[in-house]
Amino acid sequence: MNSFAEMLGISTSDNKTCFLGTTDEGMAVLVNGKDYFLRYADFPWFEYCCATELRDVTADRWGVYWNTIGIDLPVEALEHPEQFPEKISVESWLKARSRNAARILGQVKSARKAAASRRNGLKGGRPHKKETAPRRSTASKKRGSKHESA
Repeated sequence: MNSFAEMLGISTSDNKTCFLGTTDEGMAVLVNGKDYFLRYADFPWFEYCCATELRDVTADRWGVYWNTIGIDLPVEALEHPEQFPEKISVESWLKARSRNAARILGQVKSARKAAASRRNGLKGGRPHKKETAPRRSTASKKRGSKHESA
């Protein structure tokens, strides 16, 4: 029993794809019936992901996809990671990930948000921004002191 899949009792004869587990050095996946160990040194993004995110893996004959975390890898990168240097830095990926999380969390509906929305609706909705000083139009500035008193 050499592979993670065999240790877990998962048949590698099936042509399936699934997440097998993580260690301190990396994670194991079964892709199209073949067992791979992805080291964090080669694929640093996975070190910042939880198991739930890593379980959402799909594959076809060209690549492996983690849609929830936005990572797509060609199958060749799993077989020969040294030939595929990281395309996006971990810092850039983390920034994009936090923007996406903020977008998703902003759309979450909760009972508390719904109650606050109803209270604001009873008051007439969201308050309008107040102007601090009346604005002059650019046309009156160009005409000179037509509206100004002497």
